[in-house]
Amino acid sequence: MLASRKITAALLTVLLALTALAGCSRGENGRVTDVASAAQTVRINGVIADTVEAQSGAFEGKQGDTIEFEFAEPEEFNTVFIIEKTTTVRQFNIYAKVDGMYQLVYTGKRIVAENCVFDTVKATALKVEILNTEIGDDHFIIQGISAYKLGEETT
Repeated sequence: MLASRKITAALLTVLLALTALAGCSRGENGRVTDVASAAQTVRINGVIADTVEAQSGAFEGKQGDTIEFEFAEPEEFNTVFIIEKTTTVRQFNIYAKVDGMYQLVYTGKRIVAENCVFDTVKATALKVEILNTEIGDDHFIIQGISAYKLGEETT
């Protein structure tokens, strides 16, 4: 049963990624642009994390933990794609920092492989906060977080 869940989650992840990328706007040289991976600074629970894993949005934590991507220049995005290795996250929020203030742009339940779509924002930072985890297991592992602007062509 667990093996079939993992296979299903893996297939869903691939399908969601392909679906998301199919409509992505293109950056320079016609390439899809992941604004999260272009972050100038990544913070986990407010502390700078300068590892390759953190840069791709991968982190382990417990209920209440956050990861924040700070950009050198404001970036536009309307979709955040999150992949969870564990299946313990039960509620999370996504925030965009606009005009110096964080605003809530998305609230979700389970992650596993979540394509979070919201109105386009132009922000100087992106933050994901894990609010609740499964009862009895507050540990989670996020494999990756990426952010895109979908559905509009850039010029």
